Amino acid sequence: MISKTTDVLVIGGGPAGSTVSTILARQGIKTTVLERDVFPRYHIGESLLASLMPMLDAIGASEKMKRHGFVEKPGGYFNWGNEKWSFRFDEIEGAPKHSYQVKRSEFDKLLLDHAAENGAAVHQNVKVSSIHFENGRAVSASYLDRTSETKGDIAFKYLVDCSGRSGVIANEYAKDRHFHNVFKNVATWSYWTGTNLNYDALPAGSTRIISVEAGWIWFIPLNDGTVSVGTVITRDQLRKEREAGRDAEQVYDQLLADNDEARIILKDAKRTDIKMETDYSYTSERFTGPGYFMCGDAACFLDPLLSSGVHLAMVSGLVAGASLASILKGKVDEARAVNFFETSYRQAYLRFLMMVSSFYDLNRGQAGYFWEAQRLTSKDYTDQDMKKAFVSIVSGGADYSEFRDGQYGEIVAKKVAEKIRQGVDMRRNAGQFGDETKRENMQFMDALNGLQFLQANAAIDGLYVVTQPDVMLAQTAA
Repeated sequence: MISKTTDVLVIGGGPAGSTVSTILARQGIKTTVLERDVFPRYHIGESLLASLMPMLDAIGASEKMKRHGFVEKPGGYFNWGNEKWSFRFDEIEGAPKHSYQVKRSEFDKLLLDHAAENGAAVHQNVKVSSIHFENGRAVSASYLDRTSETKGDIAFKYLVDCSGRSGVIANEYAKDRHFHNVFKNVATWSYWTGTNLNYDALPAGSTRIISVEAGWIWFIPLNDGTVSVGTVITRDQLRKEREAGRDAEQVYDQLLADNDEARIILKDAKRTDIKMETDYSYTSERFTGPGYFMCGDAACFLDPLLSSGVHLAMVSGLVAGASLASILKGKVDEARAVNFFETSYRQAYLRFLMMVSSFYDLNRGQAGYFWEAQRLTSKDYTDQDMKKAFVSIVSGGADYSEFRDGQYGEIVAKKVAEKIRQGVDMRRNAGQFGDETKRENMQFMDALNGLQFLQANAAIDGLYVVTQPDVMLAQTAA
């Protein structure tokens, strides 16, 4: 039975929902998860960043993931714009040696089961049909239990929307989701057997990213012996191909057949049917509101180039859990905790937005991407260590370390905000955003307006996240 009341209602049991609900339930906070699907369920987003490892530690799920036998991912490889380079996560001192390449159906179920084992009331095949507000504040939800075909209502103190792309709050109530028209891309992928990923010296388990004239290709090895192989091209390019008489499957096959490395890897391989997603890059104007937090894809999602999806989901889930636990235990007032969550999550999102968008300028080259990374981290790296700035971002380490830094506060947060602002201004002055008065660019600039929030609200209260003995917010020493 679904309770009529709960302290925190979590909509969605993916990585964001599982993370926040585990954190709260482990601290005795009554937490209810309503998940519309029945796990395991298929999901794309299989290549995980190294930031995953300490977050799994924080929620007590590391050993379960280790025992499951996912492919260990030590880093990645780029063949991008006629330059080739690889990286390892452990190039950053103290960083995890690996993350995982996962089948999301298995990974997500492990996380959701873990939340239930830690005391969260998890209900699957339950669809939230509406949210109810009193004086502008979210206070309850109506739902349909599709297993029993019964309807019900549940009251809560706080709501955490982890409903993914469906975005219950953003799409149905706030109505403030904006798609990034500069990322109007189409991803097409399939799963291959009989591949040859051992033709070079790249460490086993690495993600391979290869740019092509029309877009880029990914290769992700999975624990069942298959390899996820995807192509990303612009929607306009796909339209031109279709006008020339080629369907999406033919375009996918031809992109792989035309690439030297792909031909080597797939020479004797066979694939399954293709899958496709389009128009998947977007953001909401705010990630919080009266009585609610938005985590993971419910708030924002970026182009999959740097595999930031699960990272942003779990980062936001972790910070939301710390913020809510602190509010409900009377340790931090609501306004301060909400400000910290919004600031931390928006900073992580904007950092990846700037990094991903820089990659679509192929002329910048490896040195240019490393330099861009330097502009997006709070730490100042030397010219010789610029690659470490890049690794710190693409591993997720920059985000995780900064909101856990006891010195986070005003100085660090505003330093990052200023670096992001400088990067925005430089691209604007160089004409890289095009004509901002045109509708296709206005939405992208609207997303970057979140920078103004950072500059005005950058964690001035000096809060940061601690994970021991519980995941909470702490205050820096005066």
